[in-house]
Amino acid sequence: MRKELSLGQTKVLEAIRRRVEDGASPPTYRELCDEFGWRSTGTARDYLRALARKGYIELPDGRARQIRLIEEHTPAVQVPILGQVVAGVPVDATEDPDGSVPVPRSWLRGGRHFALHVYGDSMIGAGIMAGDLVLVAASPVAADGEVVVASVDGETTIKRFQSSGRGAELVPENPSFQSIPLERGDVLIHGVVVGLLRRFSAKKNVTHRPHALRMAMKEGV
Repeated sequence: MRKELSLGQTKVLEAIRRRVEDGASPPTYRELCDEFGWRSTGTARDYLRALARKGYIELPDGRARQIRLIEEHTPAVQVPILGQVVAGVPVDATEDPDGSVPVPRSWLRGGRHFALHVYGDSMIGAGIMAGDLVLVAASPVAADGEVVVASVDGETTIKRFQSSGRGAELVPENPSFQSIPLERGDVLIHGVVVGLLRRFSAKKNVTHRPHALRMAMKEGV
């Protein structure tokens, strides 16, 4: 079994996969430096050596242009479903694991992941609908513009994290909802949304019955 990757190593691996899937040659050390803002090709070399050591790539003779991806035989990974999250007005969170779902391994970042059922429509502008299942990479921090699962004053929701000189806020993708300023109390980011699963239904006028958010926050779940 291969070792888990750090977030930085995962991003480098994803960059390599994108180029290969697009039919391009693997990136050179200098191209990786340009993409990730590194000053030294030694940094790129260290990342590639780490990926090779952990079994994700082959690096013949240490040459970046000859990178070969090593794909595991298991095409999907079981990720625990930890309940529901509101795309709307935040609600209280309770702990109640709810089975698991298989997701493509390539969707995962380094570290722990979990999935949540979505209800509410505050994120429809981001393509996140009631009834969807979001894949979340557990993380206490987020980059500007990422969609996050976060708790404000003990109540949990899914929104886009935005930070500026005026402060940070959780922003909906639906004009019917208001942004939530993060200076107004305790804020806890549980993770960043990295994937979306949706079951197609041809039925019209489907009503989604709201439930209390159920999410296990225990370490290692």
